[in-house]
Amino acid sequence: MSKTLVIILSETRASELTFDSFKKNVLDELNADLCLCIGVKPGYDYNNPFYQTAKYKFVYDEPDDFGDAFEYAYNTISQNKPKYECLCNVNALYGKIQVPQQSTENITYYENIQNINELNDDEVIIYTKNFPDNLFKNQAYGIKNSENNELVIQENVITYKKPLYWREFLKIKYKILGGFLGGIKDTHNQHKGSAGILIFFRWFLLKNLIDNDLINKYDRFVITRSDYIYQLPHPKVEHMNENCIWIPDCEHYFGYTDRHVVLSKNNIESYLNILNNFVLRSNEFFLKMNYINDWNIEKLIGFNLEQNNVLHLVKEFPYVMYAVRNINGSTQGSGGTYSNEFGYYIKYPSEYDKSSYYKNEFEKSKLTINEFYKNNISKQ
Repeated sequence: MSKTLVIILSETRASELTFDSFKKNVLDELNADLCLCIGVKPGYDYNNPFYQTAKYKFVYDEPDDFGDAFEYAYNTISQNKPKYECLCNVNALYGKIQVPQQSTENITYYENIQNINELNDDEVIIYTKNFPDNLFKNQAYGIKNSENNELVIQENVITYKKPLYWREFLKIKYKILGGFLGGIKDTHNQHKGSAGILIFFRWFLLKNLIDNDLINKYDRFVITRSDYIYQLPHPKVEHMNENCIWIPDCEHYFGYTDRHVVLSKNNIESYLNILNNFVLRSNEFFLKMNYINDWNIEKLIGFNLEQNNVLHLVKEFPYVMYAVRNINGSTQGSGGTYSNEFGYYIKYPSEYDKSSYYKNEFEKSKLTINEFYKNNISKQ
């Protein structure tokens, strides 16, 4: 029988409203262990039932500026990384020289490169044997200072470029969607919201899962939040193909919801490694993201899955839960709409409507809960 680990990400909140529903409809229903991967501040209530129930606790002291957390992650990921990143079909030299086999003050023509890592150029550009212009075919050039250098897509050219510092991603603009690095302070390029905090905790979770060998100890992983009330039991993971990435069918906002996902040991790293890719594939990601020019966390999740070649594995299952907030409860995002019926805030009415729809459909179906889920999930 498969072993399942349920993970609460980023923070524990609303336990007084949600824990009983969570334990009954998630932990007990899935026969799962609980893991917390959260930030804590002074005065954190370690007696809350989520913390007391958790088998694994990965805790990070929350800074006032999550730029400090990103710096920690960046330095950790950067250990032993290559000197240059390889960008295929990208030409950093495009339009900068007119005559082949010539050097300038900032550009060096190399007749022969024995070891690219011995060079000190910011960028090394190699025109391959298949480059159509015979004047440049099989030639190599180095650019000493590549500040503000434009990268141009061009086939049969390889650019080796020094990695970007993570703060460069703050320069990627957003128009409407709010950005993806909220929570990081920056004088010139600060993003709205708190999405950067969620990116950091995805990396922090992946690091701890690897360090503690939990990816090998468990078969399935449910990453979720603590402030959900479940209107129906969570679907059994056995109903979900382990090769797929399972996301609830609502709240996607031009990508895929960041609030809940069901993964397996086969695909969890491809889902969590956003920050790893910012560091290890920095130029590639920056080039592609800067071209799109409008981002939020949901869109970034979809983009990262696409770049990891697993986007085709995404499937959806019924959204049967909704997030809540107590009268004095904290929130990073929506404050919600107060319900006189329930005596708490419903954070996202669209979640409540979707989960209520499935609850009503189940009650009308006269099926068992497993039959109901099989019918809905089998449509995938």
